[in-house]
Amino acid sequence: MVKVHNFSKLPSFKADNNSTQIKTSQTLQGLDSNSNLLMKYLENSAFSNQVSVGPTQPQKVQDTNTSVQTNYKNNLKSMINNNESVILAIIPRTFNAKDANGNEKIDTAQGEQNSTFLSCIDRLDEVKQNGFNTLHILPIHQPGDENAMGTAGSVYAPKEIVGKDGKIAIDPDLIDKNDPRTPQEQFKAFIDACHARDIKVMIDLPSCASCDLYDNEPELMAKTRFGLEKTPQGWADIRMFQPWEDESKRTLNPKLLEMHKQFVDNCIELGIDGIRADVARAKPTEFWSVLIPYSHQKDKEFAWLGETYTYECASPQVNMPYDRPKDSLKAGFDSYYGQYHIFHEWKNANEFNDYIKENLAMSNENGLAGKSLIGSFSTHDDVSPMVHGGADYCNMTTVIQATIPMCNPYFVDGYQSGDYYKYDYANKSYDKNSGEEISQQKDENGKNNVMTVHPYKLDIFNLSRKPGGDQPEIGQFAEKAFEMRNNYKDIITKGSYIELEKKQDKNDQVIAYARHLNGKTLLVVANKDVNSPSSAIISIPTLKATQQLNNLVPNYGEKSELQVADGELRVELGKARAMVFEIDTPNIEQNSQGHVFKQQLK
Repeated sequence: MVKVHNFSKLPSFKADNNSTQIKTSQTLQGLDSNSNLLMKYLENSAFSNQVSVGPTQPQKVQDTNTSVQTNYKNNLKSMINNNESVILAIIPRTFNAKDANGNEKIDTAQGEQNSTFLSCIDRLDEVKQNGFNTLHILPIHQPGDENAMGTAGSVYAPKEIVGKDGKIAIDPDLIDKNDPRTPQEQFKAFIDACHARDIKVMIDLPSCASCDLYDNEPELMAKTRFGLEKTPQGWADIRMFQPWEDESKRTLNPKLLEMHKQFVDNCIELGIDGIRADVARAKPTEFWSVLIPYSHQKDKEFAWLGETYTYECASPQVNMPYDRPKDSLKAGFDSYYGQYHIFHEWKNANEFNDYIKENLAMSNENGLAGKSLIGSFSTHDDVSPMVHGGADYCNMTTVIQATIPMCNPYFVDGYQSGDYYKYDYANKSYDKNSGEEISQQKDENGKNNVMTVHPYKLDIFNLSRKPGGDQPEIGQFAEKAFEMRNNYKDIITKGSYIELEKKQDKNDQVIAYARHLNGKTLLVVANKDVNSPSSAIISIPTLKATQQLNNLVPNYGEKSELQVADGELRVELGKARAMVFEIDTPNIEQNSQGHVFKQQLK
């Protein structure tokens, strides 16, 4: 619930599901958790695609979607450069898994099914309805067996990246064995189904090899000065590639480069729109400055997202070079991860604002125009955002990444309904045939029985349930936030960022900024504190006391109050509350000298 007052007259009212308006006598209700939104959500999420597979005569998937784009053309690079992608990260083998007995793991010996490329098609209409226009597909290679983590192996420990045929080596678990098409054809069917809905496809390129690949192709692999394999700290199942033929001469390893070129070739052949490079710093910028232009010779719109951070953190460090995002961007990457994954660790609004300004300043350096970040508030390497403050925290960070500059919003599957990624089977041993819990950590073939899981993180090690929680209102809120973003697309993707001054914010927890373009202004206010209300007086140059405030995203959470006066807004925000308003301040930039920051666009 939100109360908004004119500061001189203080007329009060409450906010309905979609608005916050200054009215003297109208009473409205806040977002009702007991409404029928859940039923509508489930009805609207009905799938229009069905996998048609006969028991004796396999048939191809019949994609019944009628909005097929017959002249599809990749423009993902431009979308990312223009801050227009809204990205959902998925693991194909769990994306639409069928956990019939509800024990959260997929017991294939008991007839349960992990998802395949073809069964993944069934969820694409849901993805589109949720407001996502880009899928980040986590690695699709078969994991290695040696030192494997989990019973299926980490998706980032590929047994093989490119096969002997020069094509991407696809995990057999992702292939529908009842369908006559080849693995490449089935993957292509999924990509085409995405494109039919104008959903872009970005595939993950692992940074390291499995122990199996290390043994099988030693010419690709790095060693320490003592002749030992290079192992990133904390990851016993992977080994580092050797990017150099002669590091002293800065000449690249031709075999490793050729393997990556084959990967790129097959991506473009399949119609994939871009690559997310895992731990980009694991290879030198010289490597990327060859591979990325190579891709653009074949597809000028082929996009590149680098997993690189502003500071050294959140990735293996021993045997890994330091992060260098500017160099990576100059080598050709279009976007990078940045530091939003530690938003919950930032102590106050000032740290948040400083980071925004730091990136905007970087965009104005030579060679960095049009570069962007993803809204990496939560990735598969991070714990569920639910851990940091539940649904309110999810909603608050959705508003922020939907409205900050230089950002392509990014989410992990399961976020839409509040998945904590808490698995009952975590770190227990199970018999692969019976599905029963056992004490033996290895089977008779030496394969792992332990279902390794990192607490509160999306399971990348096992065949697990389809991601999802029990709070679909989070996804409903995100849909409305994305609609708002589309309605104000130019302001959000091209407009200036105006840091608003505050006072009487004791703990500096109120985030307040404006986005402005061509005389139009969006005002964003949020309480970073997930435990307590926060109040402040926000200075908003040229704001009038008669300004009506219409919240452009649904209201949620605890009661908040706003008081409008000439040149300022007094706020008392419930914990983790965030709101967006359009305000009539055409001259706010001229009156905010020293507080206006702009991204350099291409």
